[in-house]
Amino acid sequence: LLEENDQLIRCIMEYQNKGQVNECVQYQHVSHRNLIYLATIADASPASTSKAE
Repeated sequence: LLEENDQLIRCIMEYQNKGQVNECVQYQHVSHRNLIYLATIADASPASTSKAE
């Protein structure tokens, strides 16, 4: 998913540079969905060695 998001971000930047901002929306939604999924997995993983105090 990180590689997919890398490609999505490149597409988003390309469209923005061409002034085609509306075309970016679908790629932004997919990237957002990927990030939410990755965050959910990170939250569900065992606690890291650093503890919040």
